[in-house]
Amino acid sequence: MTTEKENKPSLRPVDYTLEIGSTICDRLFDGETLSEISRDPAMPDKPTVMRLLAQYPTFLDEYVFTYQLLAEVLAAEAVSVADNADTERRKRVTGAKIVTVSGREQFARRRRLRLAHRHRVADRLIRKTVPRALRNRKEVS
Repeated sequence: MTTEKENKPSLRPVDYTLEIGSTICDRLFDGETLSEISRDPAMPDKPTVMRLLAQYPTFLDEYVFTYQLLAEVLAAEAVSVADNADTERRKRVTGAKIVTVSGREQFARRRRLRLAHRHRVADRLIRKTVPRALRNRKEVS
């Protein structure tokens, strides 16, 4: 007798390949989280990814580089938000006229929220780039 588990081959990859590592990093850069990527049956689950990061320094380096790029993108967006503070205008229809309104207080509040959100995300990316156990790994010469 064979059990159902024996008949069902595991579709999830458990071994590291350059293609899997690059796919994970590309999807992270495109805005997916590791949890979302790990839900994909064609991708390794999250514990496997953590194991692969610990076992393959090249994958870890690519993973860290991806998060550093994401943090830089968010920093650039934050600068753009701050730089465009004086040019924000909104058009409003008043009767039969289109009126340009500055709404400084409203725009300032929205700008602060946008900046704060980008700072929080960038900070989180920097702190969560590498799992704590891997941060202090010894370099093998």
